[in-house]
Amino acid sequence: DEGLIEVASSLAPGKALDLGCGQGENAIWLAERGWIVNAVDGSSGAISEAREYAEAAGVDRTIVFGVADIADWTPRSRYDLVFCTFALPARGMGRSRMLETAAAAVAPGGTILITEFDASLRRDGSMPEKYLVSVEELERHLGGFRIDRAGVRRARHRHGYEERVLPVANV
Repeated sequence: DEGLIEVASSLAPGKALDLGCGQGENAIWLAERGWIVNAVDGSSGAISEAREYAEAAGVDRTIVFGVADIADWTPRSRYDLVFCTFALPARGMGRSRMLETAAAAVAPGGTILITEFDASLRRDGSMPEKYLVSVEELERHLGGFRIDRAGVRRARHRHGYEERVLPVANV
């Protein structure tokens, strides 16, 4: 994810938490740069693939992968970097709980990064509104944090069977 690369490149490697890691691309990218990563996803198939990719990349010893419902999971540690890229549940209690979990997992002085599809997509009807976020919504849930950067960027993203340039909200 472009937002993760931009943020993590300016940080000294430490401990990171990837919420909704999918096949582990972001966790692997961080591990290749010296980070110790805990990566969690609700799909056991995605985690199996992530483990294979991490082993092939030679970073499987610096990433701990786990299968869990991240809307109802509590980390056992605090992290220098906590991030969630395109993995927030639909608007509601699951999303609120996951954002609370993410915020609570950040170590003092740490960084949190949330990247999701922006609410501006509701105008063209390309995605159900319950999955979209606004920067304002993320700022409300992350009220205990000082927001250094928040905004919307356009990014290439695979959406269904096509690749499209879509607005993405980053906080």
